[in-house]
Order: sequence, then structure tokens, then C-alpha cells
Amino acid sequence: MDAARSDVAVSRSRGWYWPWLLASGMLGIVGVNVVMFAVAASDANGAVVEADYYRKAVDWDRALAARAASAALGWRPSVTLARHTGGEGRLSVGLTDASGRSLTDATVDATLIHNRDAAHPVRVTLRSGSSGEHAAPVPLRWAGRWELRLVARRGADRFEWVGHVDAADLDVAVVPAPGAR
Repeated sequence: MDAARSDVAVSRSRGWYWPWLLASGMLGIVGVNVVMFAVAASDANGAVVEADYYRKAVDWDRALAARAASAALGWRPSVTLARHTGGEGRLSVGLTDASGRSLTDATVDATLIHNRDAAHPVRVTLRSGSSGEHAAPVPLRWAGRWELRLVARRGADRFEWVGHVDAADLDVAVVPAPGAR
């Protein structure tokens, strides 16, 4: 009888750790998920959405009409974004009409959005210079790719353009408009 009891004791002691191993594995997964949630919830850009995105979706037909009207104008932007190491930058936009002439009398507003800091877009009104270029200093906290949204107005004409431009430290990036030569 003692041999039978010792066999039962040995068989019970061999697998005693399996339930604890499985339970600790599941707890480890829960712990990792809690850490991932905490990191995601603490990211300032984690919950960034387009401002008034519902209105933007409802106005989609108007946006398509605005794109068509902008294309019909034939205006072309040439964008230069320079960023210096200290974070100060300069945005320059050259606008030409369909015949290639500079549009010096247009009012140009720009919005720059960096993916790393999408919660804080940079908005600026560009001033027209003597060379026909519209420019303004801009605070650029980050190097890299920026989304650029331009709105230019001249009289009753309104031109909208969305593109991307790279700003590298002590570097200049030029993005010609699609179809520009």
C-alpha cells in the first residue's frame, strides 16, 4: 500500500507547476496589454482627428468642386520649406497662373501639419515679396515630412492645394506641383 501512495504522490508532484505556468502566462499577457494601453492613452497624438471631420465628410461634394475649380484656374505652386537647427523655418510659395506668370497679388494662407505633432498645426499667412514669392517664417519643431494645405485668393478666385514637403535640418526641400515643369 505504501508503494501505491508514493506513486500517487510522485504523479501529483510532477505536474504541479502547469496550472501556475499557464496562469502566469495569461497574467503576463494582461500586463503587456495594460502597458500598451497606458502608452497609447498618454500619447498626445493618439486621439488626434481631423477638426470637424463630420462637417468635412458632409461637405465632400463641395471639396471635390473646389478641387475642380482650383484645377480649372491652372495655378501652380512651387513650395520651399527650409528648417534651421534651432527650429525656425521659412515657408516660401511661388504661385504662377496658367500662362506661367507670377501671382503677386494673391493672398496665401498655409497650414503645416507634422505627423509627430498633429495636434498642433502651424497656421500662417504668407506675405508677397517683390519677386512674386509669398513667404513667412514658421516655427518647425520637427524635421521630416509635413502636410501642407494652401489656400490662395485673388479677387473672386480661390485656389486650394494639399501636398507634402520635407524639412530637414539645414536643408531645403522643393516640391513642384503635379504637372509643373
